Amino acid sequence: MRTFPNSRTTTFEGSADTVPASLADTPVRMAFLRKVYSLFSMAILIFVGTMAWGATQPADSWVNLLFARMGFMSFILFMAAIFFLARVTAKRFPLNLIGLGLFAVLEGLMVSPMVGQVVATSGPGVVFQAFGLTAVVFGGLTAYVLLTKKDFSWMRAALWTGFWLMMGIAVLSFFGIGAGFVMGWGYSAAMVLLFAGFMIYDTSMILHRYPANMAASAALTIFLDFVIMFIHILRLFSRRD
Repeated sequence: MRTFPNSRTTTFEGSADTVPASLADTPVRMAFLRKVYSLFSMAILIFVGTMAWGATQPADSWVNLLFARMGFMSFILFMAAIFFLARVTAKRFPLNLIGLGLFAVLEGLMVSPMVGQVVATSGPGVVFQAFGLTAVVFGGLTAYVLLTKKDFSWMRAALWTGFWLMMGIAVLSFFGIGAGFVMGWGYSAAMVLLFAGFMIYDTSMILHRYPANMAASAALTIFLDFVIMFIHILRLFSRRD
């Protein structure tokens, strides 16, 4: 295994190092992975806490009114802007950690009205089941990639083609084209499968491509995969009744 003499001193968050962590020595690789999944766990806790708080707010609260009035395109643009800022600050400590935390808070607030509605109509058990299944799928796929150490970078083109196809369908639904499909179970099922693929791909990228100074950016990527899968599994489960 190729090693880098200075890798122990150039892998702190925000350093200028661009060497993939996979090419560093074993302690650096393990420290990087621990940091990624620690930050991911922190983001999930923030997301769950914010989501639970928002879901218990009354219908006329500012949280529900804000996101109820936000149109689909405004929502997409807002999320894209936040994600862009998080990526821009990926190597700027502590802005990268602040960006990850802020993104988790905003995601929790955005998902909370839907969670509140599901709890009111189907009960909290549906939310727990959806979150539990998402966690099991995420854990299983992550373990598979980390244990096999396979490189899934070949999936990139297919996954991004699928992503932009699904986004295009969603945008068209805003104009009344294919709205029934987007609101139905087929769209959510396709998104679950798509982001299962992204979980495999992004975990592989973390394992083989990310430099050790971009743990926050890596955590943000898999956090987004987790949240989007959770949203669509929740949509599927809430339709069972």
